[in-house]
Amino acid sequence: MAYEQLIGEHTYVFDVDYGEEHECARIIVRSAEGGPEGLFLVDAEGAAEPADDIEGFGPNPAAADGLWPLPPDELIEDARRIAVVKGSAD
Repeated sequence: MAYEQLIGEHTYVFDVDYGEEHECARIIVRSAEGGPEGLFLVDAEGAAEPADDIEGFGPNPAAADGLWPLPPDELIEDARRIAVVKGSAD
């Protein structure tokens, strides 16, 4: 389920995704301004790390520094639970 949030003057849409990474879940973030999507990888400990260097993802077109805003805590928690399940599937 997508989560929309107004941050400053920009609207962002965050979406938790299972992803292809072994022990991480993804949070994909989009800007209403368009452009590339941002990506955060969340591990079983709940650490959310930006991963815009993965093909298909890039800098935030709405921010002068190109950085994406940190996803909301509730989405990080959802992604953390997915990462836990993925890690225990071994």
